[in-house]
Amino acid sequence: MKLIILGCYTPYPPAGGACPGYLLEGERTRVLLEFGSGVMSRLQEFIPFWELDAVVLSHLHGDHMSDLGVYRYAIDQAVMERKRIKPVPVWAPPEPADIFATLPYKEALEGRQIEPGRDITIGEFSFTFVSTRHAFTCMAMRITDGNKTLVYTGDTEYFSDLIGFAQGADLLLAEATYVNKDLELGATGHLSAGQAARIARDAEVKRLILTHLRSWYERTDLLREAKSLFPNCQVAVERAIVEI
Repeated sequence: MKLIILGCYTPYPPAGGACPGYLLEGERTRVLLEFGSGVMSRLQEFIPFWELDAVVLSHLHGDHMSDLGVYRYAIDQAVMERKRIKPVPVWAPPEPADIFATLPYKEALEGRQIEPGRDITIGEFSFTFVSTRHAFTCMAMRITDGNKTLVYTGDTEYFSDLIGFAQGADLLLAEATYVNKDLELGATGHLSAGQAARIARDAEVKRLILTHLRSWYERTDLLREAKSLFPNCQVAVERAIVEI
């Protein structure tokens, strides 16, 4: 089970960077988690774009799905060239309904709904979802191949149920949009690096990667805050290949 960090920035990518996108690879399955700005180009550095088994979106904010708008044209072309014979399933929460309705495209993309408490299987990966606390309906994901487990928070404020959801995971991929000082000043809708580390510590995960980064924040500040609670952590690096 391998995770390739294609992009990790929010709410827009810096020069040469990309918004959230994580390629999850198993022995025979390739799934893209999130499809933010810059991810389409970055994806092609690692695999032919038509070989994805599915795309899974935590929610329908633009920084997590904007490159899906050009991916549809690429897959449409791949279908015409017979490189692909079936639509790529795009799994996402059904709300907002008007945005979800834009996911299907010709014979290229097929929209499928994900809901809390409803497990799905994509190849060798089993997904479980829980609703997070965010401006749009958003799902945290627990993904296992039967041996290793990845938990991805999506976008969320802190809430205690995330601890049980992440319990014992081999890797916690957690958003860290803020530092604790932002929360003291009233910031909402996202985790701080310290809160991500608190979840990792209390859930007894093996490893933490901080992602969903503001490019103008110092990575050393995020890492310092997180390591004070959970030493086995790092800040996401684009193009990094992470063995889980």
